[in-house]
Amino acid sequence: MKRIALTLIIALSLILPSNAQEKDEKLRALEDLEQKAEATTPQDTVIPVEIDTLITVEEDVVIPVEVDTLIAVEEDIDIPDEESYAGDTSRVKIGDIVVVEDTGDETIIRIGHKGIRITEDGDDTEIDFEEYSDDRDKDRFRGHLGGIEFGFNGYSSDRWNTFVDPADADYNLNTSRSNNFNLVTPCINLGFSPHFGLVAALGLNWNEYYFDKDITLVTNEDGVVHPVPIENPVDKSKLLTTYATLPVMLEWQIPVSHNSAINIGAGVTGAIKLGSHTKIKYDMEGDHKEKNHDDFSLNLLRWGATARVGYEMFQVYGTWYLSPMFEQDKGPELYPFEVGISLTINN
Repeated sequence: MKRIALTLIIALSLILPSNAQEKDEKLRALEDLEQKAEATTPQDTVIPVEIDTLITVEEDVVIPVEVDTLIAVEEDIDIPDEESYAGDTSRVKIGDIVVVEDTGDETIIRIGHKGIRITEDGDDTEIDFEEYSDDRDKDRFRGHLGGIEFGFNGYSSDRWNTFVDPADADYNLNTSRSNNFNLVTPCINLGFSPHFGLVAALGLNWNEYYFDKDITLVTNEDGVVHPVPIENPVDKSKLLTTYATLPVMLEWQIPVSHNSAINIGAGVTGAIKLGSHTKIKYDMEGDHKEKNHDDFSLNLLRWGATARVGYEMFQVYGTWYLSPMFEQDKGPELYPFEVGISLTINN
């Protein structure tokens, strides 16, 4: 028994040291592995550093790229030029064309002279289209001369009355049928103030002088004009003239509201003759007319005084020519005049 126990003790003594040695070898191997792991640990620590670095680089790169893009867009569109706030109202102006104004309940978008007004009232939304005048127009003088004019005309033996001398009674006119028509170009404005200035324009003037008696005009060999009776029954007989005109006036405007004014103008007008002829329509069956194209010793040039008064685009005008209708000693001393209404188109 003792022999067996001794044998076991010896065997254990041999086995345990060998096991311990194996454990030591395993521990050394583990230590070697740890050392190797420690040697590779910087790679592990480098990875988050690289990630952070990449993140930082991405933030540094992305942000300036976005800023540069915005700057480029702002330079191309040029917005906004002007931005202001007053109470609940904000206003943004882009150049001289686009204006956006927001008051909370109302938004106005204006592009040039056109605009949209969007109004919100609870659940209701109203959209209105509007037109605006340029603010610079408020301080700019604009005259009232160019347009279409229609009136009555006549002549007299004196510069300032409407009567014909009894010696020239054959030249009496049917004033209800004697009329004139003027077509005037938009005027040129020279403003001395917003409501006072000089205006000038070019125009065409047509006059019809209906004779009250059954007469027509003829010119003899010396160029002298005289009336000649018409033997056949006459429906109408008239003298027609065409002139190119140049009126120049001073105009004074009296404001009566925000955008309206009474206009008063006075000045002079000159004219040059473009053509003339007589026309006879006989009172008989069928359409029988007779025309005689001649200058009838009418003055080539004439000038006179002109005046008008009106409200905005509607005017009443009058023109009195201070030069005689016919050349001196070649016809009666007659002075033409015109009175009528005009519709200006350059207001």
